[in-house]
Amino acid sequence: MATLLLGERIAKNILDDLKAQVAGKKLQLAVVQVGSNPVSEKYIKEKKKAAKFLGVRFRLVKISSATSQEKMETIVENLGRDKSISGMIVQLPLPKSVRMQDILNRIPLRKDVDVLSSAAFGLFALGQFPVVPPTVWAVSSLLEEYGISTKGKRVVIVGAGRLVGMPLTLWFLQQGATVSVATKSTKNLGALTRSADILISATGQQNLIKGVMVKRGAVVIDAGTSVESGKTKGDVDFRSVSKKAGFITPVPGGVGPLTVACLFQNLCKLS
Repeated sequence: MATLLLGERIAKNILDDLKAQVAGKKLQLAVVQVGSNPVSEKYIKEKKKAAKFLGVRFRLVKISSATSQEKMETIVENLGRDKSISGMIVQLPLPKSVRMQDILNRIPLRKDVDVLSSAAFGLFALGQFPVVPPTVWAVSSLLEEYGISTKGKRVVIVGAGRLVGMPLTLWFLQQGATVSVATKSTKNLGALTRSADILISATGQQNLIKGVMVKRGAVVIDAGTSVESGKTKGDVDFRSVSKKAGFITPVPGGVGPLTVACLFQNLCKLS
């Protein structure tokens, strides 16, 4: 049976430490939500809960998906100019009709706690931004906590999204790993995933990764999220994969809570 990589415990320690750091500071996190999405609702709820624990003001700005692109960009830009807001997020995913990057680029560098604007992401890629994307920090914290090295390892990332796959690809390359990325167009996914020393899946497709797709002893990190009947599900078929993997993250309790905690670390560092 695989060793569980428990992010929830690490997240609690991070938030406990941050609470003392933010005491007396007037920090505010603004979250922009466009349309409705059950996964987004889940993460927004967790961010609000963490903000309350820390004493950080939380502001949720909901925008109808029928709002024009220009109006969406204006709303985000105006929030960026609001001096009372310390950090801001545009919650992903956005509706497919939206030009996502144009909206993300309205987030000021000094408030980009998710590292999603082109400017912030470019600086991160060059190792010149003061913070890293929360999921990158979460994964790196898990690996460090459990003594798992990355240098020279074969890493396979399933999914190339802006929140997880893309920034993690860059980070693992910076750590000296050999990285392969699978997309929807990848053929024979199982052959690729079986080559991985460290396998990360972030597609939001339930039970995509089966035990037969994993090398024995591999590190498996489930960074995918979907919601079914109010319950959070991951990409990995835990029952079959946990019998072959050396390490595995549970869902919930793995990457998710740690990502939220790392988001607030970024808020404190940029403020």
